[in-house]
Amino acid sequence: MPELLIRPGENDHEVIGDLLTPAAGAILLPGARPLIDRLVLDAHVAVARPEFAETAREVGLPVLIDPLTLFWQGVLREKDKWSKLPFGDARKLSPEELSNPFRREQLVAATVDFQIDNGATAIIPPYTYASSSGDPFFQISLEFLRATSRYMGRNGIALPIIPIFCAQLQSFGPEKSWREGIDRFASVALDLGPEAIGVCLSPAGNLKDDSYNKVFRLFAATRRLKKTGTRIFAWRQGIYGPGLVAAGIDGYETGIGTREQAQLARAIGSRKPPKPGKKSGGGGPGIYLEPLRRSVSSKVGETLLGDRSMRPKVMCDDERCCPNGAGSTLDQRRHHAVRSRSRELAAIESQPHMTWRLHQIQKDARAAADLAVQANEVLKQAKIKERIGIPGYEALAGVMEFLLASAEDVEAA
Repeated sequence: MPELLIRPGENDHEVIGDLLTPAAGAILLPGARPLIDRLVLDAHVAVARPEFAETAREVGLPVLIDPLTLFWQGVLREKDKWSKLPFGDARKLSPEELSNPFRREQLVAATVDFQIDNGATAIIPPYTYASSSGDPFFQISLEFLRATSRYMGRNGIALPIIPIFCAQLQSFGPEKSWREGIDRFASVALDLGPEAIGVCLSPAGNLKDDSYNKVFRLFAATRRLKKTGTRIFAWRQGIYGPGLVAAGIDGYETGIGTREQAQLARAIGSRKPPKPGKKSGGGGPGIYLEPLRRSVSSKVGETLLGDRSMRPKVMCDDERCCPNGAGSTLDQRRHHAVRSRSRELAAIESQPHMTWRLHQIQKDARAAADLAVQANEVLKQAKIKERIGIPGYEALAGVMEFLLASAEDVEAA
């Protein structure tokens, strides 16, 4: 069964509590999949909100704590919460420091123990963001995998392991780079006997800019890892996650109305000290519009749901999720986002053949592109500068068409 991994924000604890109650799942999806299969907590959020892990433990939901150790690769604000963790650091750590065996063993011990102490049911080894197979940070990630395995073995830690393959899509995505990149990572990761591997290829998910070649590389590289026979989760992939599931992987991870893209360089840069006189900080969660297969900003969502002609095209039509129509979507946007994604995954799972699944994603992507054109006209008339990207939808539809033809050829043979 494909899994939906949800990464809540620090203030989503009450929402998660609501969604994990037996009644919430039973009312929405009787006899079907759960609303959430695994909870993924940012390391600093796990500390600030221990209720996440406590609630998950009460209902038997697996918990992953993402150590977010790619933040070692940037300079952080002095008061950044992540930097205060046992393995956190506001400094930018050099490859030389992370390559030191003694220092690496220290960081592995601190990272693994932290996850156990805060309720993780599986261990994510420390990882870094690699720009190419020749990047020192790629070799460092491989060494962290080996060091984590040794540490857990020495200390009798029998929890499952879920490594994260965190790399730049442009360098690791092309087929010619697979041997030195993806295949090397897979070889080391498989020695750990992982429960699954998280694949985080960045940047991806920007519907305004993503080309066919870029989306194709994302799918091809992820499917390459799937050929190892290990369960594969798309990490930070709220935009293309359902399509990747249709193409054969085992689940995807996303935020709730936010963090639906893999934009790692931006994530690292967003935590750096602000320029003098400039305040830092992000906005709240957006509004998930199921026909568009993505979340939009509050301003865009409220405008589209408030427009008489557009409202019936973008509103949630499941009365069990949004009984009061657009009002429920706006007032319960976090609940709605998770429920909608769970319904989508259930719909993909219900298709008996991969060709059917790929065809459905292709059809949905083309419909979303057409709807985005109409939505952008409404936004233009409302004098709102934001626009909904269209190229990514067209690229996704094209990739689905290619995969569909390939799958049909295999079945015919």
